[in-house]
Amino acid sequence: MNLKNIGLPRYLQVAGILIIVGLLIEVVSLVWFHPLAFVLFAFVGASLMGLGMVVYLASIVFVPPEAEKAAGTR
Repeated sequence: MNLKNIGLPRYLQVAGILIIVGLLIEVVSLVWFHPLAFVLFAFVGASLMGLGMVVYLASIVFVPPEAEKAAGTR
């Protein structure tokens, strides 16, 4: 599969899913009273949210306009 042909909506969907999963992990770690909750919050949740933000920003920069037109978005 060619990454240039995936299109902007798919990248945005992946970025949104990563951010939502990261937020859910952080919420779970906030109500969990255990020393590992901080590790879950700081490393796993924050990493997933950061990865989602990177995918979002990369999709804005690297998706060519031809792929956007083929997907029907502007």
